[in-house]
Amino acid sequence: MDDPEDVTFPQQQSPIWQQYPVAPPKKTPNTGLIVGIAAGALVVTGGAIAVTVALVTGGSAPEVDPDPFSAQAGDCLSADEDAGSNGAFSSSAVRVHCSDGSANYTVIAQLSSSSGSDCNAVPGYEYGNPVVYDFTSGQSRELCVMPKG
Repeated sequence: MDDPEDVTFPQQQSPIWQQYPVAPPKKTPNTGLIVGIAAGALVVTGGAIAVTVALVTGGSAPEVDPDPFSAQAGDCLSADEDAGSNGAFSSSAVRVHCSDGSANYTVIAQLSSSSGSDCNAVPGYEYGNPVVYDFTSGQSRELCVMPKG
């Protein structure tokens, strides 16, 4: 320490950040982008599969249960308007898609006949419109319908 040239003063030292350089942080992979691309590809692929299925099936709607009593309010039926009797009309009734050309009635309500309910009490039902009775299952139920307009 006798030699004055061996002495360093704080203002002569290089700053601490130059003495001990810190390694730059590792760049993390952008997994959000990868997940986003994968999700986008899945959506596009799923859309292509849906289009392919629609083309293979001819674009038609899926099958519905033809039992008229599987229908709910708003569903459609095809029934023989000229059946002559309520029994013949009821037995001709088949549930169909509302887009089907044979759909000529819309279901307003399904009632249990044993409860004493009457279609005349259902809002929207007009007296004189036909009623589909369940003559085949043994259950006392009926469908209040109106002509599809």
